[in-house]
Amino acid sequence: MKPILEKLTPEPECSFVLQKDSFPYYPTPWHYHPEYELVLVLKSSGKKIIGDHISNFKDGDLVLMGPNLPHVYDNDPAYYEKDSQLKAEAIVIHFSDNFLGNTFFNLPEMAKVRQLLNASRQGLQITGRQRKEIAKRMEKMLELSPPQRLTELLNILIGLSQTEAYSCLASPGFVQNYGNANAKRLDPVLAYLMQHFAEDISLEEVASIANMSPQSFCRFFKHCTRKTFLTFLNELRIGYACRLIGDNRYSISEICYKSGFNNLSNFNRQFKRVMHKTPSEYKKAYV
Repeated sequence: MKPILEKLTPEPECSFVLQKDSFPYYPTPWHYHPEYELVLVLKSSGKKIIGDHISNFKDGDLVLMGPNLPHVYDNDPAYYEKDSQLKAEAIVIHFSDNFLGNTFFNLPEMAKVRQLLNASRQGLQITGRQRKEIAKRMEKMLELSPPQRLTELLNILIGLSQTEAYSCLASPGFVQNYGNANAKRLDPVLAYLMQHFAEDISLEEVASIANMSPQSFCRFFKHCTRKTFLTFLNELRIGYACRLIGDNRYSISEICYKSGFNNLSNFNRQFKRVMHKTPSEYKKAYV
């Protein structure tokens, strides 16, 4: 249940990994790797968890993640149905810190790129016009020769370093406190929550997964994530509720219970706290 170490190997003539994936749904579980990752969702929707950040994704979603940041892209339930004809497609780039040499990113000319890569340790959501431009470049890269791909990746990183069209995802507290010792206790808890968030979950149940008392677990969880356990769980549920509202197949009351809430008033209160709109207002604005 802890995040698995994923290793993608570059082709013999390449210094980094560039690949286009196409699956019925994204198969990779909660995982991490020592490489940076730039991932463009071409087709599909669902929720992504990057460190302690939870949000929905859809076509065009673009994120740059730093080394060893646990993450997962979990498709909507419709993608897992037996007769589903849906496709989950993405372009993924993996590159190591020294793929251009041990000192390349320490050159004076690369100072802003170095800052960008440091910031990506929290995960960066790329937005605005920059997102569209990089998406086009990534699709074009698939048709280029290995030397041209290398030049294009460097141009992408330089372009990103010269804009502020991105936002940090995982909290600084998560990144700072996510060490080997804490990971052994936190990872199975996060994996369990991702699978069972819509069910009735007790604090005692989750604390037992970490082999801690409920009181100790609450302090530990907030130390690692900078969020209380209940806040994290509610945000996970609200993210799923937003996706169900977007599907436009269920009533607000149905979505409340499908998301793991026990009563409608608490659901409305928590939804407004996270999304700054009531579920009905959110539906009118985005559906």
